Amino acid sequence: MSQPYEAPLALLRWAIEQAASSTGLDESAPHAEALGDIADGVLAGAARLAREVLSPLNAVGDAEPAHLGAEGVHASPGFRGAYERFCADGWPAIAAPLEYGGQGLPLLLGAATTEMWGAANLSFAMCPESAVGAIEALSRHASPALRAQYLPSLVSGTRTASMCLTEPHAGSDLSTLRTLAEPDAEGWRLRGRKLYISWGDHDLTSDIVHLVLARTPNAPAGTRGISLFLVPKLLTRGGAAAERNDIRAVSLEHKMGIRASPTCAMVLGEAGGARGWLVGELHQGMHCMFSMMNHMRLGVGLHSTGLAERARQLAVGYAHERRQGRDRSGEQRPIIEHADVRRMLLGITTLTHAARTLAYTAAATLDMARDEVSERSASAARRAALLTPLVKAWCSDVAVEAASIAVQVHGGTGYIDDCEVSQIYRDARIGPIFEGTNYIQAQDLLQRKILRDEASELGALLGEIERAAAGLPPAAQRGGALREPLLRECAQLRACIRGLLVSGAPDTELTGVIAYPLLQWLGVLAGGWQWALTARRAAERPPGDRLAQALLGGADFYATHVLPRAAAHAASVAAGVLPEASALL
Repeated sequence: MSQPYEAPLALLRWAIEQAASSTGLDESAPHAEALGDIADGVLAGAARLAREVLSPLNAVGDAEPAHLGAEGVHASPGFRGAYERFCADGWPAIAAPLEYGGQGLPLLLGAATTEMWGAANLSFAMCPESAVGAIEALSRHASPALRAQYLPSLVSGTRTASMCLTEPHAGSDLSTLRTLAEPDAEGWRLRGRKLYISWGDHDLTSDIVHLVLARTPNAPAGTRGISLFLVPKLLTRGGAAAERNDIRAVSLEHKMGIRASPTCAMVLGEAGGARGWLVGELHQGMHCMFSMMNHMRLGVGLHSTGLAERARQLAVGYAHERRQGRDRSGEQRPIIEHADVRRMLLGITTLTHAARTLAYTAAATLDMARDEVSERSASAARRAALLTPLVKAWCSDVAVEAASIAVQVHGGTGYIDDCEVSQIYRDARIGPIFEGTNYIQAQDLLQRKILRDEASELGALLGEIERAAAGLPPAAQRGGALREPLLRECAQLRACIRGLLVSGAPDTELTGVIAYPLLQWLGVLAGGWQWALTARRAAERPPGDRLAQALLGGADFYATHVLPRAAAHAASVAAGVLPEASALL
């Protein structure tokens, strides 16, 4: 049996400080204290909960998934007690608004705890993360009455939330959804079916806030006619629960991974219509929902980073213990002494650090965007919009790769269900799929965040990457191997995008083919950017700082073993449309 997850606090602290410094968040008065001693206490407390409570339940939930009974969904053994502890310690409120009972701490600090929850127990972590997304959407778009009624309980954790978008006949294409919301004297009545609803029902709390996308009578066609509604599990009268609303889970999916997270098929309106209340303006549902969805996409990147870290820990631990082969004296040696095993472990380690620091930078950028008194808030919002699809897609792909390599390090043992790394691999595989597949993220990145913006924000980002690279020592010195290849790849990407802009709006076939390799190209460069920042900080530390010296070596490894991938992605983008090979399909 594997050891419980141990949060790498020194690396988390490094990533927080690097993100705060590179975004200017460390100069923001409201956050300076929170990122100091308060952060140390928060990280230590979160690490303790992850190690002692959540991690031991990870294998339990995989073996005994949530199940549907006559009264609804029952969570896996131990999950209810863990959730009660989670709420009692105040974790749902960590980055929530002060006016609704939250602690108002930076999203950057919340990012570190989100990574820990995902690393220790992704199935559990998905439940409170949905509530955080709902808090974001309701804070921005709900009426004062709805905010007053529901936000304090979401912040305290006495209510959870779900996001009800997908329907059986349509996956990511929400323009065809059929759930209908009709007005009545008190609000709206909804009828329809929703599919793949994470934590759509459970017994951790008595009430659940469902945020439901639906179409109203005579609404415009497509996504322009979609509205967002708050549909509670329980209807209240005078502040007290009165009756069950007309929404229920009718089945659970039996999944490859995240088995303890109940993925529900939901039915609304079997008995006359589920009561709901409009959130935001009529026919502005997609705009409102994206407030929640974009937060959830950052959450996917952070959870995925946690899974990559857990895969790394399991692989390193096994490599130290497993003995195979003999040294010159004839003694068996641990496989970590084998060169290829070290190569694999360093690959996991450097990719995980790149993903973590990039995701934390996105969180810090969002903190800057929300600082209304800052002159940089508008530019930070543009940067956050550019980074969000990159973090969601690239970090989740990193997690799958890291988990797969970790299985390889374990050999046949890693392919056995009793080995936790096999669960990590299965759990990680959902990251590139949900909250908008990674191809959808790539299309968003290329079409909306780059071409529609005429590459303005991308150009600014590439400029930052180039400045970070230019500040590195020469290649002959430790930490300097990134300098020249990173500068070269930035120039090539800049030239590629300039060519797309000069040629006019590319056709959908071209953007469809090049979007994903272009996202991967930028992801590898962004990871190099983060390693360049790390190397510059590490070079300033005393020679005896073991962590700094290790990170300098990590920067060089990334330069020689990961950054070369950029050239392959660049070649795919340059090739353009696919060759005619339909006969092979």
